[in-house]
Amino acid sequence: MNSEIGLTSLSGEQVALKSVDITATLTGVLSEVEIKQQYKNSSSNNIETVYTFPLPIDAVLTSLEVELNGEVLQGHVTANKAAEENYEDAIVSGDTAVLVNKIADGLYCINLGNLLAEQEAVISIRYAQLHQWQGDSLRFYLPTTIAPKYGKPQKNSIAEHQIPQQSLSASYNLNFSITVDGLLAGAAINSPTHNLAYQVTDQTMRISLKHPQPMDRDFILEIDKPKGYIGEGYWANDGESTVALTSFIPQLDSSQNPAIKYQPRCIKIVVDCSGSMAGDSIEQARIALLQIINLLNAQDYFNIILFGSNHQQLFNESVIADKTNISIAKQKLNVLAANLGGTEMQAALNAAYHSKTLPHLPTDLLLITDGQTWDEDALIANAERSEHRHFVVGVGSAVSEAFLSKLAKVTGGASEFVIPNEQMNKRILQHFKRIKQTRIHNPQLCLSDKYSAPLCFDPLPTHKSTIFLGDTVNLLSHYEGYPPATADFYFEGEFNEAKNEHEMYGSTIAITHKQNDNGLIARLAAHERLMDLDTNEATALAEKYQLLTNHTSYILVKMNDSNSQLPLPQLQQIPHHIPAGQSGFGRIIGKNSGVVCQGAPLISSECLPILDYLTIPMFLRKQFDDTPIKEHNLTRFQVKEHHSLAESLNSEFNPNNNMGMSKFDIYNIEELGEKGAIIEILYQLEHAGYNEQKLVAAWLSLYNEFNPDNKFSRHVTRLIRVLCKDLDVSAELINNVREAMKQELALQKI
Repeated sequence: MNSEIGLTSLSGEQVALKSVDITATLTGVLSEVEIKQQYKNSSSNNIETVYTFPLPIDAVLTSLEVELNGEVLQGHVTANKAAEENYEDAIVSGDTAVLVNKIADGLYCINLGNLLAEQEAVISIRYAQLHQWQGDSLRFYLPTTIAPKYGKPQKNSIAEHQIPQQSLSASYNLNFSITVDGLLAGAAINSPTHNLAYQVTDQTMRISLKHPQPMDRDFILEIDKPKGYIGEGYWANDGESTVALTSFIPQLDSSQNPAIKYQPRCIKIVVDCSGSMAGDSIEQARIALLQIINLLNAQDYFNIILFGSNHQQLFNESVIADKTNISIAKQKLNVLAANLGGTEMQAALNAAYHSKTLPHLPTDLLLITDGQTWDEDALIANAERSEHRHFVVGVGSAVSEAFLSKLAKVTGGASEFVIPNEQMNKRILQHFKRIKQTRIHNPQLCLSDKYSAPLCFDPLPTHKSTIFLGDTVNLLSHYEGYPPATADFYFEGEFNEAKNEHEMYGSTIAITHKQNDNGLIARLAAHERLMDLDTNEATALAEKYQLLTNHTSYILVKMNDSNSQLPLPQLQQIPHHIPAGQSGFGRIIGKNSGVVCQGAPLISSECLPILDYLTIPMFLRKQFDDTPIKEHNLTRFQVKEHHSLAESLNSEFNPNNNMGMSKFDIYNIEELGEKGAIIEILYQLEHAGYNEQKLVAAWLSLYNEFNPDNKFSRHVTRLIRVLCKDLDVSAELINNVREAMKQELALQKI
């Protein structure tokens, strides 16, 4: 590494990301966050940096701004396909471009293409988030790193260049500050993850890191609920209508809460003992499990399933929580270790779903894990079908918050997240209160202005998660007429005593005007409506309100002088820190302490495919070398016979050999593995009078469209784009080839 601050790549070049600066404002349940990523290309070549990074699952991105050599440019939101086309056109034309897209819930990717030699760029992303009170605290959560995950990311349709990378030598730091306004400025605030400095002025508290810190753990701020707090509400304009944000905490006071006869339950406990849990996470899990066992009622039933590459079921079926079974469980938990290999979660969950218990006994599943698996979609789909509410405890310094939150939400459960230095007992007790509390039914929201009767919204949107007493309900509603002055939230509780059945409970809050809103609440409300719309409607609404979603991306292009002479940029993927305490890499010790590495890191087999091989210390590399190549997916060391055109071209043309793509004729691509049916159609088109080389280039530009399961690489696709540009292949020719292929291939299937 040279004297300049930053991470050095294996080739000796400086990694372009230099620092990350984050500023935030928290006003009640609403936060606004700005992330500034500073890049510098210290090489002599134009480069493309790709950085896949996490955000909270309910973050709503609101702007993209790029400062390039002193010039400030604004990005705009457009449909994914158009944004991708604009970006790729800019890359092959030698222009500088930025593309930001959403890969999955809580996971985003920034592409900065054609950052010229010695050029600097600052990319600023802003997002807003609505937070929830859980019990007596509000948790401001900011993920900063991505842990290595088990499995194949391609299952989640993540492109190869978007797969998060990790490096033991990552060295860029985080600068962070947050301003807490209003009522919360006087609340007790602390962080279990970072050393903080506090400054209070008037009704504002400014909190910042005492010094820049490594991005090796998520940032967490905990705010205690002010005395007497029951919720808050704001209104703002959205064109000719009004939009209201209301935040309630449904609860029962002692006079309302009737005596409830205890109802036994079956609680199936599933615990992650994979290698990624080694260190702090497994220690936390052991504490949590012992607390859970002590909280079981003698009439409850339970079972415990431990999992890694395989799973171990403590009992053949769910058993009653008597002294004998509790003693057996504690003996097993006292020797709990993260020694079961990879994160094969599905088989363990299936075992829990099928663990027999008494008929008609209410049954829930408690899952303790760091969630480090790529097989997220299948797990969520199976969980929805299981008819088990999932109550998730996420443990560790870089938990898969988005995945675990969604897993709990879709099953009607809830999630809690715990990192070292937090109060595990408090979190577990809070979860058990949710599991055993009475269910809330028929929620209703009513808004009233000072002149008219309440306007009621009944029922609440069906996509809302299950409501639990003591947890926040955030609602965004459009309102016609005068701005609302108050909001009422009502609900029914299902109790065992007949006199309390279907009794209504609720609370009332005042609604105030949100000053200097700049359309933020309206955009949050629009984002809330997206999931109820089809793809076309959702895309149109996202473009109207400039929201980054599953269907839209942020795009920004800056024209460069003399750009036609630039080669394709060299790809540089930005790696993440290995999370502190994850897979045994260090520990977070003591209150607000930094990472202290205790002994050699324990490298999990599930993490190795993603780590830079040469960044692993020599004394640990033997462990890696002895593992079969196939297990680590190191295909670059394996000789592979090519059977398709995509495999041939992807092997021949790669970013490392800097080869340009010359003109092809039909015979060339036939020799490289193109299918006979395609060759026949191309010869027919040539006989119809089309130029052969332009014809082949046009087909190559369409190849991925017709072969979604066996595509050209990103680099090959760009070379083809350059080839089409050099040959002056028209959009008309490409469309004619597309239609001819569709027609002929359809006839061949008949």
